[in-house]
Amino acid sequence: MRLSEIRSRFIQAGNNSNYWLLGVALSLIALHLQLYWRFTSDFSHISLELIGWSAIAYSLWQRRDQLMLRREPVSQFVGWFLIALLLVRSVNLRGGHSIVLSFTPLLIGSAIALLAVGFKQIRHYGRELLIILIIAIPTQLLVIGVDRIVHSTILTAKYAHTLMWYLGFLVERKGTQLVLPSGAVDIYLGCSGLEGAIVSVKVAIFFLLVFPTRLREKILVPAIAVLSAFIINGFRVVFLAYLVSKQDNAGFEYWHGEQGAQIFSMISMTILSTYCQILMERYKPSLLEPAPEELEQSSR
Repeated sequence: MRLSEIRSRFIQAGNNSNYWLLGVALSLIALHLQLYWRFTSDFSHISLELIGWSAIAYSLWQRRDQLMLRREPVSQFVGWFLIALLLVRSVNLRGGHSIVLSFTPLLIGSAIALLAVGFKQIRHYGRELLIILIIAIPTQLLVIGVDRIVHSTILTAKYAHTLMWYLGFLVERKGTQLVLPSGAVDIYLGCSGLEGAIVSVKVAIFFLLVFPTRLREKILVPAIAVLSAFIINGFRVVFLAYLVSKQDNAGFEYWHGEQGAQIFSMISMTILSTYCQILMERYKPSLLEPAPEELEQSSR
């Protein structure tokens, strides 16, 4: 390709408002992720957001021939107002605003949607907005709410106690405590694996919203997300109890810390992603065909 052709393509892209809109969206997402990492250092949530935005990008790319970009004066004003609000708030942001940061993707998605399609057509992008809504719901709030129902610390303690008993450990369970002859492990909410299970369920929902599956898979994918996170975390608790029994304080601090926990989280996420990859290969021909609702929207 000649230099003149490359130059002409850059000029055409610069004159296309859709490319500018894409640049604004990517800039807002990058700014949000940078601020979220600065104030929270939450690698799990950053990864979740990246997966969610990737799912949105894939969904839009699959429907690129049916996308209807329309500019409306009122929606343009509201969209730019939301962006200005996000920028002003980013400048004045202080520590302790993780909940506020969690809802930022919802504002970004709403602003870009209003700029791109307006109020009238935004209903055609409910799937993408639902993914953004799932991203925006704070995981910690879900953890607290779900734990009140399932009592995850007790479940994890019972499961880990059973594993250790079958593995030959001399262990006794007292509530959420696993008592060994040379020490004890107390399972708190952060070690119950509930947060990892909720993050895995969010990823499973992203997959189900983007890729066509049957009813059986719509049940199996979230179930595997929960079970893989719970089972792998149970082995983590057993391993931590083993380190306590060996009085390996350095090893316990590492595997009990964020870096060690992320390794077990990656294992459970790998199990889920492998199963999703198998489903994608199985239903690969159907991914090339537009969904019925997309055909209905394109005919309108």
